[in-house]
This record gives sequence, C-alpha cells and structure tokens, in this order.
Amino acid sequence: MSDNAEPARAELLLIEANYEGSETTIVLDGEFDMTGTELFWAHLSEAVDTHPESVILDARDLTFIDSSGLLALLRARDAAVEAGVAFRISEPSPALRRLAELGGVVDLLLAE
Repeated sequence: MSDNAEPARAELLLIEANYEGSETTIVLDGEFDMTGTELFWAHLSEAVDTHPESVILDARDLTFIDSSGLLALLRARDAAVEAGVAFRISEPSPALRRLAELGGVVDLLLAE
C-alpha cells in the first residue's frame, strides 16, 4: 500500500469525549457523513449511559456534514432528552449551521 493512500472516510471524523463533573463534551472534528455515524453513536451512547446532567457537542471543527450526519445529531438530541439529559451544540461550524438552516431544524438543533 502506498504512503500516499487516501484515508478511509471514517478516519476523516475524529471524535473525543471529555467527562468533567456532571457534563460531558463530545468534540467533533472533520467530516461527518454516513461513515461516521456508528462511531458517533458509540460515543454518544457511552456519554448518556454515564447519566450526566448535560451533553454538549463541540462542533466548531466540523468541516463537512451531510444529511446522515445531521440526522444522527437530531437522533442524539432525542436520545439525550429521552434519558433526561440536557443536550446542546456549542459553536456549530458554518457547515453545520448552513445544513441545519437548509433542513429547517435550526430551532431544534442549534438553540443557543
């Protein structure tokens, strides 16, 4: 395999979870499309299972998001709310903000 090989699509989304007190922050970095939804759900499920008061998604470094990524965020919001956990997105990237506006979900997803 060549050193110049393109990274796999799933490698284009980096996710980091930070647990601090009663708050969990999930940092999304890169491109969020269908290939990243499984990894995202693993992090979100683990975060919600710790029963924090809130889950915050730091989305400032998302460079791309498609409809499957947006749907995953909407479902994450619903799952958190159903578990009694506050959910919000901090500093949505321009790509996320634009897609949320196009999808008509700014009020649901990006309430600040």
